[in-house]
Parts: sequence; structure tokens; C-alpha cells
Amino acid sequence: MKRRFLCLITIPIAACVAYRPQPVELAAVADEVDARTVQALDFASAVVYARANSPELKSLAAQARAAGFDVPPITVVAGTNLSGDHGAITTDPVALLKLGPRGAAAKLADARQAEILTALAQEERRIGAAVAEAFLVERTLRGLHVPHIDVNAASFHAAGLASDVDRDRVRAARLGETAEKRAIEAEREANFARLRALLGLGSGARLELVLPEGAFPALPEPTRRNLLQRPDLAVALARYKTADAALKKAVADQYPSIVIGGTLEFDGTHFGGVGAIRVPLGAGKPARAAIERREAARLQVEAVLLQAQQEAGERAAEYDAAQARAAATASAAQVTASALRSSLVRLEVTPDAFHDAAQNANKAVFAAGLAREAAVQEARARVGLASAYGWPFPEEIR
Repeated sequence: MKRRFLCLITIPIAACVAYRPQPVELAAVADEVDARTVQALDFASAVVYARANSPELKSLAAQARAAGFDVPPITVVAGTNLSGDHGAITTDPVALLKLGPRGAAAKLADARQAEILTALAQEERRIGAAVAEAFLVERTLRGLHVPHIDVNAASFHAAGLASDVDRDRVRAARLGETAEKRAIEAEREANFARLRALLGLGSGARLELVLPEGAFPALPEPTRRNLLQRPDLAVALARYKTADAALKKAVADQYPSIVIGGTLEFDGTHFGGVGAIRVPLGAGKPARAAIERREAARLQVEAVLLQAQQEAGERAAEYDAAQARAAATASAAQVTASALRSSLVRLEVTPDAFHDAAQNANKAVFAAGLAREAAVQEARARVGLASAYGWPFPEEIR
């Protein structure tokens, strides 16, 4: 009886990819970011620029490309006996035809790619809404006015026309004027810092904005159709489809696979075939786990829908309240500023009017601060409401 011992070599049939180093150094990354510059940007061009340069978006795009390649290779097993006179080569024909477990794995890769692309669309919408908020906040802050306290309290006090308390009131009002102007500038600086990060620009990049006019953003109709078009709902559906594809793969992995191939005597005297069956043991548990994961993903679709409905209701209520507060504080600021101007005019001809001027100065500065806070809150609430119904829509910024 002739004994044969086979030495087998497993060969994955796939295109070879060479490793190429890509070192990352923080200094080089910082230099690359700092080198970016932009021309004057309106809202639409700012969103387009963000999509081209945002590292979050580019990272998601890379993950989507990777998911499309994440398919198991076809494996060919080749070998010979130790005497070197007998060889064999085998493969799985079902895998070769992209059926069975490998076919299910390929469909799972497609589902994962679709999920990541949907998440990319959601992230694009989030960044678009954040850019819109930055533009609207800048427009709001540019339009604010801080009352000017043009009173020489020391001279009135020295002349005996102002009490110590009124002198100190005016001093406090002038400090408040300076603080309010600085608060506006600080809020603008913080807003520009957020916008630079959204656009992928370095902290020193110069930004010139072409601000939108009129009612911005246009509020979508609060309809069921607009609500159901939100990208986060699409992401939840895509995750369910991925879980369903994972279940199909787990089911396919339970079943035996057939390996077939040929044998060859190297002296040319014998040709033959070889076949084998691979039986996966214990594959039922992963399939049961996949069933539960799919059910969890299905329930998440409902949960995300309820969250979207809740957010839409909350944003509508917040915007209504923000509108009312902004209108009230703006009116109060206008009234107190008018009262201050009147008292300053009277002060020029009536020296004993200093007391009224001192009181009105403090009221005007305080009212200006409240109006600023309310106006910025209204701007953010408006963008939040629009975003709750899926804005910005792709056709508006492409």
C-alpha cells in the first residue's frame, strides 16, 4: 500500500495590495490646515466648502469606500504529497459564484456601505445646519446697537449737580457699555471659531461672509412628509437593512459547503477528482444572535421616529418662546435707549436732570444685554426648528 502525505498551500485569489506607509505628524497636519484659505463665502458656497474639507465627512466617505471592498476572497487550496508525485487543487464553487456564505458576506458589505453613505448624508445635513446657524448669528450680532453713555459724571459731581450714587450709576453704566460691546465681539469671535472648524479651516484663517437677507432659513412646512425625510430616520432604516443582511449571512454560515477540485499524478498516468464537505458546528447560536440584533434594529427605527417627533415639537415650542422673548426685549431696549437719549438732551439744558440720565443709562445698557441674548437665542431656535424638519435640503446647497 502506497502512503501519501499531502502538503497543502492556501492561496487567496484576490488582487494584491502593497503596504504603503503614511506617517501622520501633528505639525504637518497643522501646517496643512493653516494653509487653507477661502474667498468670500455665502451660505451655499460655505456648505460646499465644508463638504470638501470637513475631516468628519471625508472620514465617513473613506469608511464607505472601505465597506464596499470588505468581501471575503475566494480561496484555492493547492498541495502535493511529500514524495512529490501527486498533487491536488480544490476550491469552493459556491463561493466562486458569489453564492452561499461568501455571497451573503458580499451583500452584507453592500448594506454596510449603504448605511455609512446614509450616515454621511445625515452628517452633511448637520454641518449644513450648523453653518446656517453661524451665518444667522453673525447677522444678528452685526445688527445690534449698544447705547453710548456720553456723560462726564465727574464734572457734574464736582459741580454739586450729581449725588455720589448717581455718579457711580453713570460709571457703572459706562462699564456696562464697554462690557456689552466686548460681549458682542466675544460672541462673534466664538461664532467664527465654530464656523472655521466646520469648514476645516485653521484658527487664523480670514473669513469674509456674504450674509443672507430676508427670512433665513426659510422654515419648512411642519408636515409628516418633511419629518419622515429626515436623514437620521434614513440612517435608522439603513442600520436595520445592515442587521437584516447580517442575519442572512449568519443563516448561510450554518449550512455545509462543498469543496471540489482535481488530482494529478505528475508522471501523467493518473487524473482524478476530489471532493469534500465542510460542516460548521455550533453556527446556530450566531444566527439566533443575529435575529435579536435585527429585532433591536427594527425597534430602533421606531425609537428614532419618536425622537424625531419629540424634537420637532420641542423645537417649535422653543422657537415660539424665543420669538416672543426677542420681540419683548428688543422693544424694551428700544424704549430705554429712547429714554436715555431724551434725558441726555434734557441734561444739556437742565443740569438737575442728571438723576434721570443716570438711571436711564443703567436701564438702557441692561436692556441691550437682554436683547442681545434673546436675539441670538431666536436665531439658533429658528435654525433648530428648520433642522427638525430635515433642512437644509440637498437641492438648496448643491
